Amino acid sequence: MTLKPNSVVLVDHGVKAEDTPQKNERGNFMMIDCCHPHILRTLRPYSILLAVIVLLSGSAAAADLVLVAAGKPQATIILAENPTGSSQLAAFELQHYIMKISGARLPIVREPKTVKGAVVLVGESQRSRKLGFRHQGFARQEYVIQTHRDGLLLMGHDGQTFDPVRYDSYASIYPAVSGPIGTCYAVHAFLENQLGVKWYLPGESLGEVVPRHRDVIIKTLAIRRRPDVPVRSIYPLFINTERLVFNQWDKPQEFQATWVNARTSLLYWIRNRFWGAMRHNANHSFSYFDKAFGASHPEWFSTKSLARMKQLNFQSEIQPCLAAKGLRDQVVSIARDYFSGRPAPFPGAYRGAQGHFFSVMPNDNTNMCACPDCRPLYRTGIGPDGNASHYVWQFVNEVAREVRKTHPKAMISNCAYFNYTAPPRGLVFEPNVAVEFCKFYPYYANHNALVRDHRRIAEFAVKNQARFFTTWEYLLKPHMNEWAFPCLVPHIHAEDVRGLRKIDGFQGGKLQFLYMNTYTGSKPNGGVAQVSPVLDFMNLYWRMKLYDDSTRDIDVGLDEYYRSFFGPGATAMKAFYSAIENRWMSRGGGQDSRSWWNRMGTRDFLDGLSQQLLKARAATTERTVYRRRVDLVDEGILQHMLKSRARYETTSIAEAAPIATASVARTPAKVTAKTWSNDATWAASPIQYITKTLANEPAPQKTAFQLAWDDSWFYIRARCDEPLASAIKAATRERDIGGFSDDSIELFFDPTGLGTTYYQFCITSRGVVYDARETPAAIGATANINWDSGIKIQTTVGKRAWELRAAVPLERLGGQQPRPGLTWRFNLCRNRFAQPGRPPYSAWSPSPAGFRDPNHFGLVTFNAPQDRGRLVWQCDFGSSAFGEVTGSGPLFGRNGWYENTRYADRGWDRSLTVAGSGAARRAVCDINSTCPSDVLPMHAVNVAAGVVSVEADFRRGSIGNQPTLSISDADGKRIAIVHAWAGHPDLIAIELPEDRRNFGNKQHGLADLTSPGRWFGLKLVINTLNRTTETFVRSGRGRWVPLNKQPFPYYDPAARGTTWFLGLGTYKHKTVPNNVLELDNIAVRQQSRSS
Repeated sequence: MTLKPNSVVLVDHGVKAEDTPQKNERGNFMMIDCCHPHILRTLRPYSILLAVIVLLSGSAAAADLVLVAAGKPQATIILAENPTGSSQLAAFELQHYIMKISGARLPIVREPKTVKGAVVLVGESQRSRKLGFRHQGFARQEYVIQTHRDGLLLMGHDGQTFDPVRYDSYASIYPAVSGPIGTCYAVHAFLENQLGVKWYLPGESLGEVVPRHRDVIIKTLAIRRRPDVPVRSIYPLFINTERLVFNQWDKPQEFQATWVNARTSLLYWIRNRFWGAMRHNANHSFSYFDKAFGASHPEWFSTKSLARMKQLNFQSEIQPCLAAKGLRDQVVSIARDYFSGRPAPFPGAYRGAQGHFFSVMPNDNTNMCACPDCRPLYRTGIGPDGNASHYVWQFVNEVAREVRKTHPKAMISNCAYFNYTAPPRGLVFEPNVAVEFCKFYPYYANHNALVRDHRRIAEFAVKNQARFFTTWEYLLKPHMNEWAFPCLVPHIHAEDVRGLRKIDGFQGGKLQFLYMNTYTGSKPNGGVAQVSPVLDFMNLYWRMKLYDDSTRDIDVGLDEYYRSFFGPGATAMKAFYSAIENRWMSRGGGQDSRSWWNRMGTRDFLDGLSQQLLKARAATTERTVYRRRVDLVDEGILQHMLKSRARYETTSIAEAAPIATASVARTPAKVTAKTWSNDATWAASPIQYITKTLANEPAPQKTAFQLAWDDSWFYIRARCDEPLASAIKAATRERDIGGFSDDSIELFFDPTGLGTTYYQFCITSRGVVYDARETPAAIGATANINWDSGIKIQTTVGKRAWELRAAVPLERLGGQQPRPGLTWRFNLCRNRFAQPGRPPYSAWSPSPAGFRDPNHFGLVTFNAPQDRGRLVWQCDFGSSAFGEVTGSGPLFGRNGWYENTRYADRGWDRSLTVAGSGAARRAVCDINSTCPSDVLPMHAVNVAAGVVSVEADFRRGSIGNQPTLSISDADGKRIAIVHAWAGHPDLIAIELPEDRRNFGNKQHGLADLTSPGRWFGLKLVINTLNRTTETFVRSGRGRWVPLNKQPFPYYDPAARGTTWFLGLGTYKHKTVPNNVLELDNIAVRQQSRSS
């Protein structure tokens, strides 16, 4: 009996029939299992799976196929006289795993040799053809698993290569599987789905699960299918097969080439049916055009000059000019050469091309050409991820149209990437355009991000009429070598793949996981390999399985994994993995160290994971495979997390990437429409500096700026030092196109402090403006470029610097109208491209995950005229960032407050709220439910060298707590500590190294100033030049009274710097009634600055 694609076969003892598929009420095809006549199951039309029962032990019925009985072979594997390479490998694999299951070695013979007993036909042969199965009758990647009168057929669509295959040789196996390997699919699907073999990780000692039975008995089988999606590719091929884990991210040279076994790597992908799929690619295709055409056609490139081109990195800083005359025809000619099988016209001409796909994709940067011919092709109103979409995709479409005239089956591919990610508007694609959409699964902790990507892909399919699309899945994110919290989210992948399958044209895609250079000794040897399969497993393995069968029940698969891989440790290991997944999803994921290790990977959470692994160890026996696998997960995942957490706690910038603070001075005189850009506007404004790149390295050139305001405008003045002024990049000419790849300044305003809406500006040295209102959580485009800020701009370029002066109307920025003492979230960032090879991105407030991260915008405080820019930061808890101004809201929100890292996520943060209304709004802490041993709330500030005061008002409900004000440097070294004594309403203490100075009513004359219910103030004055401190107190809002007549030295002589952490709160000595502490009117003032 021959199985035809899309047919349903009814199989029962003594009953055979073939008929058209039946449909249920929803129109889905039904599968009828006649061995269980009361069971109906839904099946997609191209899959056929009927009456599948495999017995790995027990007695056989008369119609059962016995492959092994009592550990003895009862069948023979038969190959054609001249079998395909795929068939040869498949036969070896079947023989190998039957032997591992049962101990029996099934012999392999070739036709025309005759054998007695049951036969397993592997690949096309004379006997398969007699059964009606021929190579020509199979679609690509299709395979069949079918019992017949004499035994079992395992066959699929194979490439027609017939060289002998040596099973032990990578060099022999690789060419054998360079084309379709349908017969391998059949064998491995049979081993996996019928015999229970699983290849969870590469390598046979720990990575695979093989059931052990002395009998292998099979009931009736009739399966004909192919994987759900035709494109299934990975990068890179090679894997750390010998160690399976790596966590020495600070010592990359430890990743040795000897840990990589090429044969084991290749077999892992083959066994999981992620090899031999449709050959497809989309990648940067112009990489070698500079060498081929830079001299003869400099006009084909954005630099328009060979000399300028030689000064820059071609791939990361230059783009082709897609409007240049002759370039399109040249690309078309190269594509036709490729599809005609001609040699490449120059080295690298076919980069990105594979199979029936020729890639046409710009270089790996956003520096699109801005010549007069290109500029009209850009589109405004789309956002930074789509302003070049029409420009790029129209070029791709034109190439596709021309190539199709001579090669109708040729496909032209491109990635939806960078500033051509969003679908182009009003452009209908040629039928031979293939889209590969670049996706970042960690963002899907916010479900709107998943919905947005699916909507964009659907728009490519529906509005642009793309008939073929794939995705490039960046499974290497977040980068573990940046000490990241692992994003292990199999349920996200299941939802994602199911959603993609609903969009017409989805063909699968590429999975790219974390890889590193391999070393021989201490020297790189030029190779790359997947570095830690254990860390990648939950994303990579299940994504592979979902591409094979998108209807797979992920929970059933996970339970089977836990049970078969960890044995008696399954329950604890399920809890371990589930906790990591739930943590990422419930905490909203993260892109930087603070979100990884202060919000998600806290000490308590890691302690919980450690407990689960201890339970798994207790449940498993030492030296068993189950225990070794638990230990593998410990080394590969938990130890990575513990090391990352420890590093986070000891690295100041990683701990909090402290947000910057600055003052916005009130303009000293009336500013008019004609005088706004005069120096006088910023006469009272202190100078701020950008000092760090995004990578936390010193900024290569100084950027200084000043901020000012009046009732109507926010004024910015920025000076960008540039010794290479002649090399300043200023290609952008049109408003709202971008400018992000030009030398430019970016401004970010978040008046509410909530991060739900903010305003972005990019202003080039030429004065070209991009302005947009951003809504990060929006589904679809997050940027509204149609918003008009009304900004006024003045730029000048000098010999060694360029300068920006700008005025933004306050009424165009939503949120609270500024008032003295109010804070806004703000950042000023610089893009610098005048010096290739140096870090181009720097920011005033450190933003490790990129400029557009409102969590890392700095805090600017609006000054009154009398403050003259000296009020660096003030918090009276009146900002809308703390919630409704008449209700209660959390203290730890988006206004710079965070928990002491050592005590994060203990639940103590919930004891601190902001309550009250108007002038009475303040922070309130329930001391009985907070930290017993340290000051909990903290805030970071940046000050200048000189004399700085820090003050705060306190009110306690009980005399039993200890209100405290402390200052530490960026490394946690204490500068000064002052506190009110518990149990003594008049006593104030200044802590000194190995000493304490107490001051009571006799010294300050303020009586019982800290009694319950009374407001009092603590103030520290720090001289950063002399490294001394002075302390003051006040009763209520009265005058400040000095305590120490002579300045004291820093508490820790090693403390230094002007980035400070303020501790404001209390130590809890014991639980007592009404144990409440209130905070208000916190202020940091720069009393004087060092010249």
